[in-house]
Amino acid sequence: MTSVLSSVDSVVEKINTMKTISLKSLSLTLMLTMLIVGVQAHALWIHTASTSELGQAHPYKVYYADYHENAIEPVAKWYSDVKEFELWLISPSGKKTKLEPTATNEYFEGSFTPDEKGEYRLQISHTADPGDSKTAYQFNAYAQVWVGKGKAAAIPDSDLALVRDAKSSDLEVLYKGKALAEGDIAILGPDAETQELKTGKKGKASAALDAKGIYFAEATHTEKLPENDPSGLKAIWRCATQAIEID
Repeated sequence: MTSVLSSVDSVVEKINTMKTISLKSLSLTLMLTMLIVGVQAHALWIHTASTSELGQAHPYKVYYADYHENAIEPVAKWYSDVKEFELWLISPSGKKTKLEPTATNEYFEGSFTPDEKGEYRLQISHTADPGDSKTAYQFNAYAQVWVGKGKAAAIPDSDLALVRDAKSSDLEVLYKGKALAEGDIAILGPDAETQELKTGKKGKASAALDAKGIYFAEATHTEKLPENDPSGLKAIWRCATQAIEID
């Protein structure tokens, strides 16, 4: 488990030392997207090992980053009130526990100790204060941890969820608890290769997770609000992430 977080730290160190990608290499579409989304291209990510053992402390870290742009933000520069996120642990039996990670310069960190066999899920769902913006940005992050064989965690109740079928390469996107057909999933692999996937009618897509290392999977969905919505907003942009370690 320590080696997994060490490999994450190695990735982070490489990202922090890489040079900024030249804007000349970006397509017009990507540039327009960046202008619209701005800092919201970043997302919250939970880094942790996917397996654990009963009675042993299981560490995790939470980053605010855009890995496609080789950018990890220091906690002091996180967008709006994102650093006020709440992190919840869902046990195989459905018990929900609020975790209290500690902030460092670049991430939050903490641990939990499994006491049940089955699938645990770490999850965040935070809608940032939009300020004067007409678009609200909601950041959802997930991590699944298997402790031997046992029950799967319950379906997430957050607005947008990205979950992985038990230790497989199949990913599922849920929007307000239901399968999201034609949903968008972007995956950045260990060697910087990318995958752009669309979910089927059941909200699922099969990813290629063949190489060892960390895959950064992100689902996005924008909800356009009615004109003159009481909130004063025009849209809600949502993302859901998983950092998947393959060893």
